[in-house]
Amino acid sequence: MFEFAWPWAFALLPLPLLARWLLPAAKSASAALWLPQARFLRPADTSGIQSQHRLWLLPLLIWLSILATIAQPHWLSEPIPINPEAREIMIALDLSGSMEMDDMTYNGRRASRLEAAHKILADFIRRRQGDRIGLIVYADSAHVYVPISSDLETVAQLAEEARIGLAGERTALGDAIALSIRYFNERETSERVVLMITDGMINSGAINAEQAIHLARNHDVKIHTIGIGAEEMTVRGLFGERRINPSSDLDESFLATIAGTTGGEYFRAKSEGDMESIYAAIDSLEPISSDEQFFRPHTSLAHWPLAFGLGLFFIYFIRLIFGQQIWQRLTGTSE
Repeated sequence: MFEFAWPWAFALLPLPLLARWLLPAAKSASAALWLPQARFLRPADTSGIQSQHRLWLLPLLIWLSILATIAQPHWLSEPIPINPEAREIMIALDLSGSMEMDDMTYNGRRASRLEAAHKILADFIRRRQGDRIGLIVYADSAHVYVPISSDLETVAQLAEEARIGLAGERTALGDAIALSIRYFNERETSERVVLMITDGMINSGAINAEQAIHLARNHDVKIHTIGIGAEEMTVRGLFGERRINPSSDLDESFLATIAGTTGGEYFRAKSEGDMESIYAAIDSLEPISSDEQFFRPHTSLAHWPLAFGLGLFFIYFIRLIFGQQIWQRLTGTSE
């Protein structure tokens, strides 16, 4: 699309006329004898008027060219979405054996913790358009399962496909925290967020709870923690049904400390509804900063009126310097 960056420049179009009207007229020498009746002794000569009109045409076009150059004409291309301040989120997903416990619900039916985490987490990833997201899985040890990427559909699909047994059966939560921090330390980004999902406590790996807290405190990475699992469920035994707390191994104190130390939040997910509310809260805490930001490339066209004006000025200069006769010879015209 063609447009002028500064169209107000054309408001200066009458400026030469105003200058001519406001400035005093130049004094011209007059003949010693003036015969007012002489104008009636010969027919009216309109060639001088036409010559005056042509004389003003070149300066007018030159002035228009100058104004068009000042107005900065350019061609705007189609908008291109940009993402200059994209937030990077690393999701650490617990794949320990306890994530198989079916104390959660999904779509009105009983489901394991991992299945509920899969579906709702994938929805969360897909709606974070504009962010870059990666995935760490951990159990006996921690591993980068999906490097941080802007291809959110692929990240969401791989999050849904993560299965227990990929990294063992226990919970190396401290190693997952250390790996997340180390991963971000190797990247140049200011918006660094970790989303830590677990249903247990540190019982494996090289990094214990104290070391994990120390690492979190001394690195600029915000960590949100989510403790997943119901607080009560009914199980059948030899003496009938009894109620148990399936989340007795969840170390809520540690998760709250990690989140508070880094400026994050600790959330407790006891049901499908809780998890959906948690991800909605995280969307509010970590808004998508690049939403609806676009860059529209433009190509300057100011050189065209400038070149046209310079060409006209060169013609006008020749006419003034070399006189009317040479101008008529060059142009093949007579006045």
